[in-house]
Amino acid sequence: MIKGVVLSILASCLFGLLYYYPVLLQPLSVVDIFCWRLLTSFPAIIILICFEKQWSAIADLFLRIKQRPVLLLGLIASSLLLTIQMLIFIWAPLNGHGLSASLGYFLLPLAMVIFGKVFYGETLTFFQKIAVSLAAIGVCLEIYTTRAFSWETAVIALGYPIYFMTRRKLQIEGISGTFSDFFFIFLGCLSYFIFNYNVQQIINDLTHFHIFIPMLGIITAIAFAMYFVARRLLPMGLFGLLGYVEPVLLTCVSLLFLHESIPSQHIISYGFIWLSVCVLALEGSIFVLRAIKRKRIR
Repeated sequence: MIKGVVLSILASCLFGLLYYYPVLLQPLSVVDIFCWRLLTSFPAIIILICFEKQWSAIADLFLRIKQRPVLLLGLIASSLLLTIQMLIFIWAPLNGHGLSASLGYFLLPLAMVIFGKVFYGETLTFFQKIAVSLAAIGVCLEIYTTRAFSWETAVIALGYPIYFMTRRKLQIEGISGTFSDFFFIFLGCLSYFIFNYNVQQIINDLTHFHIFIPMLGIITAIAFAMYFVARRLLPMGLFGLLGYVEPVLLTCVSLLFLHESIPSQHIISYGFIWLSVCVLALEGSIFVLRAIKRKRIR
């Protein structure tokens, strides 16, 4: 369990580093950085599959596509949903919206709870009802004080649940789903390079960013590897609880390294949202402690 906790936190730290990473690749465009990230990380994902000996899961996926070709459309839709999220992850810190994006990641667990209630009939616990109420107050205050709600916050908070629901509907959880998403995005990025880049541009990018571009793929692959191993080693409750580490780090990156600040009119609404996250974290902590206690009694 200790190994799993360490790997999960390290994975979150690497994702926090990737949040700042686009700044190191300026003046490349958002799309260029995105394509370089996928082109360098997809081979590393292949290596990860080999290391985890998961080719049987990939073979099963191809067999399902052969038996039901319409599944291919669903897989492409899933990859497009992930593409939107990954582009925002790069665009936000480059354009002064890092805090807004990090707020979306804070709201994501709450959005998952609400989507579970609405679409799957899951029952809300006492703590979840409090958390949802606090978050709703925060969102309403944000809309009232600013007459708007950041679109990047909304896309992240609502887009990821739709993405996860799509994967659940397609039954492509785990490494096979990750391979499928990255494979189709990789093909799209490769096509973009073929039609928009020439050999000299590729050489110029690799010459100017000879360390940063290869490291982009390596860091992405290591982060995913740690994430997958941690998910296998940890109880689901504890793994979910550690998921709050990443948005905290993204907020720290935005404040400390991207030099963003929280305007005074946002402090109260943000406070309610962060308080709601603390309530969910408290519930997760109680759940994990009880699970550990039951395990020790046995």
